[in-house]
Amino acid sequence: MTRIMPPLISVVIPLYNKGPYVETAIASALHADDGIHEVIVVDDGSTDDGPQRVARMGDPRVKLTRQRNQGVSAARNRGIREASGEFIAFLDADDYWTPDYIPQILALHRLYPQCAVYATHYFTFTEDGRTQTPRIYEVDPDGSPQLVTRFFEAWARNNIFSTCSVVIRRAIFFDHQIFFPENESLGEDQDVWFRIAERYPIAYSSRPLVAYRVGLPSSLSKASADADLPPFIKRLKERYNADRIPPQHRKGVSRLLGLHQLMLALRFLRTSSWGRGVSLLFNRFSIHAPRFWLKIFLLACLPRTIRLRVLERF
Repeated sequence: MTRIMPPLISVVIPLYNKGPYVETAIASALHADDGIHEVIVVDDGSTDDGPQRVARMGDPRVKLTRQRNQGVSAARNRGIREASGEFIAFLDADDYWTPDYIPQILALHRLYPQCAVYATHYFTFTEDGRTQTPRIYEVDPDGSPQLVTRFFEAWARNNIFSTCSVVIRRAIFFDHQIFFPENESLGEDQDVWFRIAERYPIAYSSRPLVAYRVGLPSSLSKASADADLPPFIKRLKERYNADRIPPQHRKGVSRLLGLHQLMLALRFLRTSSWGRGVSLLFNRFSIHAPRFWLKIFLLACLPRTIRLRVLERF
């Protein structure tokens, strides 16, 4: 029987003013004996001592690259271009991998060597030690290895992996010119996952093996109250309308688009922009969104003051 050799993985860590955490992140990546080829830390113009902490670590696998501040997407793209491993893994400087993460990725690679994407679930944690594992749908929750065949249906309910819990064959980025959109502050990572998931199956384990920090005011995750669809959803909608979504994913993409349009409609309704809100609410995508009819019932039956208060919870 042919033995599947472990892939060489380059870990890309964007760094911006995360000095107190970056050593823990790097150490969690170096913990794996197999697979890790290099750790590329891209300092995106930090003003704290983070780069100095990295330089002092002294491990030959750790490579520090510095650039002026251009944002997390530019830092990740720089790391992708400088990486020499067969696969790229991403890790944020204030998050970390558990010791079982890379062994699980390698196990998925042995089972599904033809795949180009490998991922696991994740859990969130706070500074005071609280942890939570987000619920996931449309995938086997028992942790057994699987191929995700309903990616967009699953993503419409909740994210099944984070930026720090996915490993991708490096050639994909260059073969399809799929890179992180720069100068955007919301969903730039999802833009990459969507474009890859449209083309490739994902080997997956629902074991939560990556720690994703929440609650830091300077964390990479951002919320948005913009009165418009975010750019990554607009681009997904353009591909859908241009028939560039593979047939097996069109239903799931429609549900995902509907969810985002429904959330935007509710935002308009909360601010009494009734015309725009109702127009979006009955858009051809919105009616396929999860819980659509429940929200219509609330809109129809509840007094306005109570209705808006309840809608705030969705």
